Amino acid sequence: MKRYIYTLCLVMASLVLYTSCLGSDDDPEVTFYDDTAITKFMLTTVNRYIHTTTSAGKDSVYKSTCSKMPVFHIDHYQGKIYNTDSLPEDCDLTHVLASISSMNNGTVVIKSLTSDTLNYYSSTDSIDFSKPREIRVYAFNSDIFRTYEVTVNKHQVKTGVLTWEKMEAEDFPTDTEKAKWEQTVKKAGLRQFIGAGAAEAYAFANDGRLMVSKDQGATWTADSLDEASSLLPSKFAFASWPLATNDSTDYQLLIGTNDQNSTACVVWRKLAEYASGSEPSKWVYIPMESYNVYYLPKMENLNLLRYKGHILAIGDNGKIYESRDKGITWKTNKAFTLPSELTAYHLSAATDDNGYLWIKSLDDNSVWRGFLIE
Repeated sequence: MKRYIYTLCLVMASLVLYTSCLGSDDDPEVTFYDDTAITKFMLTTVNRYIHTTTSAGKDSVYKSTCSKMPVFHIDHYQGKIYNTDSLPEDCDLTHVLASISSMNNGTVVIKSLTSDTLNYYSSTDSIDFSKPREIRVYAFNSDIFRTYEVTVNKHQVKTGVLTWEKMEAEDFPTDTEKAKWEQTVKKAGLRQFIGAGAAEAYAFANDGRLMVSKDQGATWTADSLDEASSLLPSKFAFASWPLATNDSTDYQLLIGTNDQNSTACVVWRKLAEYASGSEPSKWVYIPMESYNVYYLPKMENLNLLRYKGHILAIGDNGKIYESRDKGITWKTNKAFTLPSELTAYHLSAATDDNGYLWIKSLDDNSVWRGFLIE
């Protein structure tokens, strides 16, 4: 049975009268506080209703709970409580359990969504936070209270998957750095620019050698390779990113097609160390082991990207492949799919500094921008 604020006032008044009678010069431990505030607000249980697809291709929904709760900020000056790290969009905010603490044992009540009724807060009663809620905390003597507006934010678009929107052709990011390097490589008499990391750039020479420059393209020398140099790719994609476990080190992938392998892309990697005194490093071929069924299929027009910490490969077969072990195995992931409206997959792909993944059709110049909220 709901208990309302008039009951609260009667109870609090009785307690004040009772303890006042007990309190005297002989009993100095009785203390009344005329101030209070919310000191902590956190969600303890939030249900999720996750949509998925069965192996038979049928849509289904299963119930789960949020494993990671956001941190809530308490603005006492404005009387607002809110989270900046939004919950996933499939969270049910109509039945939420919360833990609320107050200063000086203040009594917390919640205003109804439909009337001025104030209901006692209980950590075991579900609360509807689908809309901002007014909560109050009353001081022990019930004469003074503070009011807060609690807003629980969740994402308004689907999380955990790429969301695509169609853009104009001129919106596709222009890689000015690549254009500069291509000009530098051309002036050096080399055949083709491969890519550049933080301290090294790479290009193919006219005779097929893999060349490296460590001085912004002023000079080029043949780079070190292992004994599998005949398996360098002829059509390729390149990616480089800082290695989190090693200072002053780039992890680099060179992936593409080679006539000696009819089913899979060939994968090369290099740990490019550029700290003072570092030993020279070389490119290493990653062989396709017979037990590895998760190789990257041989594809034309390959794009290799690092997006939000994920290593992605996009070719001409309509799929996006992800590697979580730096290029050894590659799997499709339901989080990464191309726009359903695409009918051809002759694509160019790019990322930008704002966290977007871009693709451009090289057949009709249509452009799409994707964003992943994890």
